[in-house]
Amino acid sequence: MDHTDQVIDLFHRHIESCMYTMEALAEGIAEASHHLVDCMLHDHKVMCCGEGSSGLIAQHLATNLLNSFAQERPSLPAIALNADTATATAIAAQFSYNDIFANQIRALGQAGDCLVLCYQGSGTANSLRCIQAAHERGMRVVSLSNFGGGDASALLSPDDVELIVPVEERARVTEMQLVAVHALCELIDAQLFGT
Repeated sequence: MDHTDQVIDLFHRHIESCMYTMEALAEGIAEASHHLVDCMLHDHKVMCCGEGSSGLIAQHLATNLLNSFAQERPSLPAIALNADTATATAIAAQFSYNDIFANQIRALGQAGDCLVLCYQGSGTANSLRCIQAAHERGMRVVSLSNFGGGDASALLSPDDVELIVPVEERARVTEMQLVAVHALCELIDAQLFGT
């Protein structure tokens, strides 16, 4: 396969992943957008976190909420917990890497806030502890992963939303998480600002 064919194949895999993901997540993304809008309309905040490339997706969501998405609008209350490396490394050094998000959630989270957790796989100890911390604080959780039925799924409550990207290839999972976050942003803007 030459390089041109390889690029064409990559785009075909991306399009195929979009089709599977659209069908699997449309209803859940709409539900998650309602939870996040309700949270912000009641003067609460959205806390986002994730590890690795999924952490970048979580950070991107927080940036889009704080800044803007498709057009200029007021800033929305959001925090990317994985954006502050000094805090994360201090918590990891003093306590445990597995507490870098949970400690921040316990300190900053309030009942009525929402946590958006992005990850791949069945969930690390870090992810599991942050779900537990969010529930301790009375927060709803939106989980965006590519693996259902694991340890993280077992911790989710009926009030939470689990979005499972139905693909396995890591690069495609990251792409689909980004598409899902963009869909969330678009729905949030439409509900809050009629755009």
